[in-house]
Amino acid sequence: MQNNWHRQYFISPTVETVYDSPVTRPADGAGKEPPAYPRALSARVGFLLAQAHMAARAKADLALEGVGLTMKGFAALATLVSDAPISQQRLSQRIRMDPATMVDVIDDLEESGHIVRRRNPEDRREYALQPTPKGRALYARAERALIAAENETVQGLDPRETRSLMELLARIALAGTVDGLPSRRARRGTRSTVN
Repeated sequence: MQNNWHRQYFISPTVETVYDSPVTRPADGAGKEPPAYPRALSARVGFLLAQAHMAARAKADLALEGVGLTMKGFAALATLVSDAPISQQRLSQRIRMDPATMVDVIDDLEESGHIVRRRNPEDRREYALQPTPKGRALYARAERALIAAENETVQGLDPRETRSLMELLARIALAGTVDGLPSRRARRGTRSTVN
């Protein structure tokens, strides 16, 4: 299965209204510098979220590479540190990772000694995944690296703006979920009725 996480479909087929936004207007005294993005794009929430995601993701990927992890590996390890023991199937659902991809991620983490599989005492048919002390140490290093990368990403914001950004992003991210998992409506790409 091809990894297409980078594909973004966020521009409506017809753009009827062009809004003036801080992203398209030069700041006072900024001179005659052209805007960063065309107004038709910078007026789209999805476009700006995608651009911000790509900028943040590039910094995060570089930070994680420095400690020997991928973003998928970090997501799995972070979830295991906070939620373990958990089955591989539940982990896949929890972080919205394709089960086939999850197999590779878990195999890599297990082979490197960062997690272990143990029989689930509540259901002997499945295995419960748990981080090892080595895995917890890797998680701590990765967390520090990500905090530094995130601080670099939001360096132009003051602490209040950063908190507001996090709150708004959380609301947007949770709007398409039911019990923390993507709702059918969100997975189909239809609009949610949540305001």
